[in-house]
Amino acid sequence: MNDTPSFILQDILTKPDFIFRTHNVKIDKFIIQKNLPMMFLAHYDSLPDDIKTQKPLDLSLLKMMNEKVTAQEACRILELPTGTIQAATHIKISGTTVIVCDDFPLALHLSFTNTAKESQATYHSDIDQSLNAEAGNFVFAGNVNVLHKSTAKTLTSVDFSEEEYIIEPSDGYTRLPNAHALSTTHTLNTLKDNSPQTLSYLQQSIQDKIMSHYHDQFGI
Repeated sequence: MNDTPSFILQDILTKPDFIFRTHNVKIDKFIIQKNLPMMFLAHYDSLPDDIKTQKPLDLSLLKMMNEKVTAQEACRILELPTGTIQAATHIKISGTTVIVCDDFPLALHLSFTNTAKESQATYHSDIDQSLNAEAGNFVFAGNVNVLHKSTAKTLTSVDFSEEEYIIEPSDGYTRLPNAHALSTTHTLNTLKDNSPQTLSYLQQSIQDKIMSHYHDQFGI
């Protein structure tokens, strides 16, 4: 009879009995640029309603809705004074983090990003506030690697199809199969949405790292 206690990875992530901390945060991609080309429709949608009423989307404009243009080009197309459409600041953040549960012990290497798009457009005049907000909007996606060394515990991952994957004890990281990585990132993203205080330690770490990276890169 096997008396080794068994644990499900996705349950561990949501139970308050298991306390996690941030081990590290690394930034892989960091883009912050002003007035990159955007879909014409996005520029149009940013206009106040009174201007939209004056400049309705006729057939010729609808044909251009998916074309990427700058704010100045969108003003020209709509025959509006330059500056009527505010130029957006475009932010893209991607990176990795390792979170650790010392009591188990257990570590997860995760990938995060602020958006699945090429970048996220923001119109806030304060760059620091915009960047800090986008840093807080991180979501987990992609590969999940698990470090599980203890032979005294059985650790299992369960995917959306209820398929189980035993994470064997190892001195190195185990990359989860894609379906189990998706189940794990979904669990964490749902936790962040529904119980943000649970991951507040990680949100603070990511925000601090990104702001530090920004200030170092631009000498601010």
